Amino acid sequence: MHRTSRILALTTLLFAAGAALFFTKAAALPYKVAYPVLLLAVAGAKGLFIPQMLFFALAHGAYIRYFLCAGGLPARPAAWLLPAALLALLFAGVVPRVLDPAERIGVAVYGAVIAGMLYSVLRYRGAYAAWFRLAALLFVFSDSVIAWGRFVAPVPCRTCVVMITYYAAQYLFYLFAVRAATLSDSPH
Repeated sequence: MHRTSRILALTTLLFAAGAALFFTKAAALPYKVAYPVLLLAVAGAKGLFIPQMLFFALAHGAYIRYFLCAGGLPARPAAWLLPAALLALLFAGVVPRVLDPAERIGVAVYGAVIAGMLYSVLRYRGAYAAWFRLAALLFVFSDSVIAWGRFVAPVPCRTCVVMITYYAAQYLFYLFAVRAATLSDSPH
């Protein structure tokens, strides 16, 4: 369970670092913690969208490492189909509409990272694979709603959709990583 604990701690710290960027302009942090964290994934703090993407991309990199190391099986060619479709949609429908050049590059890189996370989960065949795949799809959906709503067109109930899918994904990743680690630690 030590490897799982380190990965979970790393992803938590990186997601928290992204959230902390939201507070750089807040005067009294303690009572303002809950509300900004809820809004973080939806809109990004003004001027901090790129650093937030960086921390979230690093956290997804930790997920990629976890699943590539835990999978231990050869890649299935079909595992590339969904991430490739995601990247095609991103580069055809979203990236061209990002006006700021720095944000355009950030969105493109972040999209590639989240597609890599999805691929790593799709090729994983260990314990609770179906649950991990659901979590990855929820993350992809959540981030897609953010990108679409920010750069393409308004998304009805965006805040609710993003937050529900984001936290459901986090919960599922955490829950089943701990359960998988418990399975590997138990005597056979």
